[in-house]
Amino acid sequence: MSSITLLGPQRVRSNLAETLAFLEATGPVAVITAGWEEREDELEVLHATITQPTINLRLHARLEHALAQDEPLREAWQRRNERLLTMQQLYRRRLDHALQVVWEFQQMLVEEMELLIQERASALRAVAALDAHYLDEIRTIHGAFVRRWKPRERPAVGEIREELKAELAQCGTILIAGGNVGTLIDPMRLFSIVELLDQQSIVAWSAGAMVLCERIVFFHDSPPQGRGNPEVYDDGLALCPQLVALPDGSLRLRLNDPVRVETFARRFAPATCVVLDPGSGLRWDGGGWTALGSAKRLSKTGKVQGMAAP
Repeated sequence: MSSITLLGPQRVRSNLAETLAFLEATGPVAVITAGWEEREDELEVLHATITQPTINLRLHARLEHALAQDEPLREAWQRRNERLLTMQQLYRRRLDHALQVVWEFQQMLVEEMELLIQERASALRAVAALDAHYLDEIRTIHGAFVRRWKPRERPAVGEIREELKAELAQCGTILIAGGNVGTLIDPMRLFSIVELLDQQSIVAWSAGAMVLCERIVFFHDSPPQGRGNPEVYDDGLALCPQLVALPDGSLRLRLNDPVRVETFARRFAPATCVVLDPGSGLRWDGGGWTALGSAKRLSKTGKVQGMAAP
């Protein structure tokens, strides 16, 4: 990749056009909107924002087509998804209890505070260990599927990969939009999109930014339903190592609560947790990260700091 740019959500304040202008992107640009699911062809808003011609890779539709053409693969894919869902449910159950201890210890005061401080750290390490265990388990599920079915060698998948390779070869820039994280990363993983890339610049926002990191972390301190437990969802594509992207973080996280900020930052260390609000972003040029707009990082001291680099 010649460069990678991660942006915040584009709905309220878009900085996509200025990003493409900085990159001197002419076109056509490849567009990945699989996270929009059945609406991935609805590019009217995008075309109203940028001037470059586009090639819609239609990864969601192509995934559906490949699975429709290969019944054994479709059934294996469904079994894989069922196992992943079960593992996620078990992880969430354990995570709820583990984080409850963390929050209780944070609120507790005892006479021998040095002992409590040690136990607070131990309780948080237990959560991080659970995160790692969960990732190991789902990697096993993903790996077993790939070893058993070798999807890239199956005609329905291989044909689409060749089509994608030809389309990507025409494009110097790739746009990865947001939407449903699972629906976005699934076809990117099945078709091994990263292996088809050459020297294109990548611009990704919202869920698109999340899937480029090593780990995909779901987060919301005050969700409409359920507890506000940050949780690991899956491995990302690891094009942005040691980074956790938090799109719309100022809206979804209690950044004025130093205890929650510190807990979040320490749990996912050594990765840097970066808040990508509308109008902000990060750009990687091969040598380092440059902050765009109001990109911020969560610090292990409980502060939210402006960011020059992870």
